[in-house]
Amino acid sequence: MQWLKDLFTRGRHYRDLAVSIEEHLEERTEELMDEGMSREAAETVARREFGNVTLIQERSREVWQWPTLESIWADKRFALRQLIRAPGFTATAVLTLSLGIAVNATMFSMVSAFLLPHLPGRNPQNVVVVSSVSPHQRDANPVSPPNYLAWREDTRLFSEMAAADESRTASLTGDGEPETVRYATVSPNYFEVFGVSAALGRTFRAGEDEPGRDHVLILSHALWERRFGAERSAIGRTVRVNRENYVVVGVMPADFQLLGFAPQMWTPLVFSAANRTVEGRKQRFLFLFARLAHGITLQRAQAEMAVLAKHSETDFPAMESRWSAAVRTLGDFLIHSFGIRTALAVLMTAVSFVLLIACANVAGLLLTRAAGRRKELAIRVSLGASRVRVVRQLVTEGLVIAILGGGTGLLLTDIGIKILRANLSFNEAISAVPVSLDVNVLLFVLVVSLISATLSSLVPALKASHTDTNTGLKNESRTSSAGRSQGRLRTALVCGEIAFGLCLLIGTSLLIRGVFLLDHQKLGFSTDHLLTAAVALDRAQYSDGSHQLLFVRGLIRKLQQIPGAGDTAVASDLPATNPETVPIHIEGEADSRAGEQYSALDTVVSPGYFHAIRLPPLRGRTFRETDGENAPRVVLVNQEFANRYFQGRDPLGKRIQLDLQGAALPWGEIVGVVSNVKSYSEDARVDPEVYECFLQRPTAYFSILLRASAEPDSLSSALRHAVSQLDPELPLARVMSMQTVIERQRNGNPLFIRLLGTFGLLALVLAATGIYGLIAYSVSQRTHEIGIRVALGANRSDVLRMILSEGFRTAVIGSAIGLAMALPLPKLFDAIFAGLHFGAPEIYLIVLSAVLVVTAFAAYIPARRATYIDPTLALRDQ
Repeated sequence: MQWLKDLFTRGRHYRDLAVSIEEHLEERTEELMDEGMSREAAETVARREFGNVTLIQERSREVWQWPTLESIWADKRFALRQLIRAPGFTATAVLTLSLGIAVNATMFSMVSAFLLPHLPGRNPQNVVVVSSVSPHQRDANPVSPPNYLAWREDTRLFSEMAAADESRTASLTGDGEPETVRYATVSPNYFEVFGVSAALGRTFRAGEDEPGRDHVLILSHALWERRFGAERSAIGRTVRVNRENYVVVGVMPADFQLLGFAPQMWTPLVFSAANRTVEGRKQRFLFLFARLAHGITLQRAQAEMAVLAKHSETDFPAMESRWSAAVRTLGDFLIHSFGIRTALAVLMTAVSFVLLIACANVAGLLLTRAAGRRKELAIRVSLGASRVRVVRQLVTEGLVIAILGGGTGLLLTDIGIKILRANLSFNEAISAVPVSLDVNVLLFVLVVSLISATLSSLVPALKASHTDTNTGLKNESRTSSAGRSQGRLRTALVCGEIAFGLCLLIGTSLLIRGVFLLDHQKLGFSTDHLLTAAVALDRAQYSDGSHQLLFVRGLIRKLQQIPGAGDTAVASDLPATNPETVPIHIEGEADSRAGEQYSALDTVVSPGYFHAIRLPPLRGRTFRETDGENAPRVVLVNQEFANRYFQGRDPLGKRIQLDLQGAALPWGEIVGVVSNVKSYSEDARVDPEVYECFLQRPTAYFSILLRASAEPDSLSSALRHAVSQLDPELPLARVMSMQTVIERQRNGNPLFIRLLGTFGLLALVLAATGIYGLIAYSVSQRTHEIGIRVALGANRSDVLRMILSEGFRTAVIGSAIGLAMALPLPKLFDAIFAGLHFGAPEIYLIVLSAVLVVTAFAAYIPARRATYIDPTLALRDQ
């Protein structure tokens, strides 16, 4: 790096060189004076003998290889002076680029947070996730305990393997009101696999996964701050989890978060005797995290895990048939399981279009500026400047603009990220993602700024460097060819802007329409005046179905006594919230037809459920209080089930069997058919659905549905009081109206729509600005021509029509290209977003009309100004 040091000390070198030359000249002068010459004559002869001092200095500098860097630095200073002299041009160009860079950087901050997640621990790139691959080739499925216990012994592939059950819910009591929290049960080495230590206290020790030693608890940093006031004395404190005493032994660091997983505490994972049996292979609930052994590649681990899964299938065909195993890196698994990649890809494509339009605008501005500097550039060339030197100077100006735009864009990005973060708080998993202005975003802004500088300045610089010296030095009124040439290039850029803007607006409008129709679809039941709450009965107090059923019967009686309360019911899943899909068997029929495995959504409901949600039966009956555990097992199905699996035959009286994680339930008779309810409020699909009676199969996890005569939220306190009367230690979770439940499920959609709408409008504004600039430039180039036309008798309407025709022609060409680009969008969106339908020809017509109107208005302003050109002044100026 000596050359870099020398570069910053070059002034001393230059001074030393000048002193040496002067000393040499002085010595020669004195020698000549000793021979009898006068001092003046001696100095003249000495300088003549030495040669051109300036040239020798320049050649010395070339040997030192500094002139190129110095000239680049000089170009930068000159570019800054030029931009300062044109504040209007500079502000417009910088603001245009900063908007394009800011929206890209803001979206990239979200992409960086989701798709380039900050992985916790030591060397997270060596951590992988082992998951099951279902017979339907769906990977990222949990693993059964027997498979985990067998696979963790294979130390050839993994130096260490841990298991976690991430989907548990518990009641937490002590030090405050009872509350429901999400927690995970993990093997003792779970944190060691990630290489993470506790921020306070310790992690689990070996042996704490054994019964009797497992009542230890580790808190997340957020729960420790919120419930325990961030007190160090929380370590060693006893709290009650599901009515059992646990000792807090540690608090994890604040940055220990996995994308999509947000447990608030951890307890040791304890396997029961049943988990270790062959039947335990039916229970797949474990996520496996492992570290690759030294020298083991991901590909080898994947291949050998597939072999191990094949051995399991051979040894236990009834349980493992057609199941396999997959190995993914931790980052890839988290991204894959979160399922947000498609939406982010759409948003990044949209903002890329905005950046391209912004770059085209700045390129147009630079073309206009270069046209006004034809004489200056011609003089530079005539004085010996090479075309490369001219291009470098103009590109440097573009680079300075891009750097200023990037700096301004960073400020706007910081604001945008704060706004974005405020709008990402609708979901626990989403809000836990650290969207911030991190190093990745800073590097992205730098790269985008350099790309923007290249895109916006290189073509104008190349075009300007071809300025003809002879014509460039002549009177500008006689040299309009360069202006026409640059005008054609600028027209092409504006056509591209309009095309990209139109395509983006059409795509945005199609997506907004699809999401709007989805959000306003009929769900199949009444959401009005319906209050809901989630309940998780712990095993300590409600160890079996009889205790669970006893609690539910008492709860329903209590709720029916609340003033203003109507129909009351419980259900394993709220309607339109995507309940679990289970395999089914139909008595007397094969388990599949035409390659389709029989399956259905499974919901367990109490007898009053259908009346509470206003879902009357189409055929047969609903559940009754007499459908108890000792009565014959009965089920209901929806209309889609009857249509798909019975195809016109009457399903009443037929028997079906549900297979819950490989454990077949008793056969149940279909006694009724009810209307369809959407499987999920944010999906247009309707799946076959089976309803089981809660009296015949109680469950510990369920939701309460309470029909209110007034606003449902007004009964929230009464609902909590009724539950606390039955069980003071049982917390309620997610107490909210059914409409709020639906709104929360679609909370991401308004943000998605707002972002797309903002990008589309920004693209339209930038495209309109582009065509405004194009027409204004055209008017400035044709001032002399317009003056002659007016002098010869042309009226204002003729001039206006002539100028507008140019803008309209550009808009039509750009719109035609944009329409061609947008034609495949409906099919593309249909493939990406399953369940939505984007075919809407009217959208194309509406957006096209809007674009033409906006561009026509943008063209009208400079065109109208052209009609007021004074022919006398126009001809005199020329």
